[in-house]
Amino acid sequence: MTIAAKDKIRGVVYAYSPLERWDLVRELGTNWIRLNVPFPWADRMNGTVSPRWEKVKATIRSAHEAGLKVMPSTPTIFGYPEEICGKIGTPEFFSNVGRAASFMAGNLGECAPSLWQCMNELDGATFSGDVPLEICTEACRRTAFGIREVNPRAVCGTNFSYWWEGSRRAGEMLFRGDHPFGYLGDDGYFGSWSGGTVEDWPPIIDDMWNTFGLPILISEWGYSSGGGTLTPEELHRIPDNPEGLEPVCYHKSWGYELPGGHCEEVQADYMRRGLEIFAAHPHVMGNFMFCFSDAVTCWHCHHENCPAECYWGLCDTECRPKKAYYAARDAIRRLYL
Repeated sequence: MTIAAKDKIRGVVYAYSPLERWDLVRELGTNWIRLNVPFPWADRMNGTVSPRWEKVKATIRSAHEAGLKVMPSTPTIFGYPEEICGKIGTPEFFSNVGRAASFMAGNLGECAPSLWQCMNELDGATFSGDVPLEICTEACRRTAFGIREVNPRAVCGTNFSYWWEGSRRAGEMLFRGDHPFGYLGDDGYFGSWSGGTVEDWPPIIDDMWNTFGLPILISEWGYSSGGGTLTPEELHRIPDNPEGLEPVCYHKSWGYELPGGHCEEVQADYMRRGLEIFAAHPHVMGNFMFCFSDAVTCWHCHHENCPAECYWGLCDTECRPKKAYYAARDAIRRLYL
């Protein structure tokens, strides 16, 4: 299977900015955005639709009307409230996850008709805690089955936190039998959250394809343009941590960097090279850059100017394009259009 560059998904995770700068998204050359969607009901199954759902739905409709395609990302395992859905892992819970997913797909209708991400990084503790992998993968399967029950055209998949033994086990559980998935996604932040460089992607893509035989979506990828750098040993040396912060949040520094450090120039080169790699690889169906804009505060620690989440954007917090925006725009025009 070979996917031509012109047919690949050109996407960006539309995170952090409350502004609907669809003009900048289109100017970038991206034709897709990813948006997180919440559990839809406020009180009970098929009950009152929550204001939060209505707000996200309005944003998705706005993007759709602006000519963009939207990939919704459904709630994580903890996004289905037990007081409404039942205890996590029970038959009642799994059934209600599927019912909620069916509602989401039906309610969004033609505003999100073709591509869905079911849950997020279910193979890692960040979004799944200590919930057993068997439960997370079954909830993911029920999500996809629920979406496709009302929209058989939908291509459903999920994204791993990175490619490792745990994600392989998750894939074996997800893709068993007559499964409902049409792609496999992976996230990677080489040079920031982990060692390596953007050049590490091709062998990972090859291994994922050879293991499961599904088109590969690069669901999240990027490089932080801010933060200092310590050695990994220094990063994990935390003498006093009453807030229980992640090491990056505690030190406001990374344990990894590329030559030149965490700055706009290195971020721009990183995004350009990643787009070249994904355009050329035959098994990549597309990518979603992370992310559209910088964050004012970090969702991990709720502090400002924390590199863990605050400097991933192609634009700054005011939606002013950074150097990475222009590098990505020029690469997309050169390679994909």
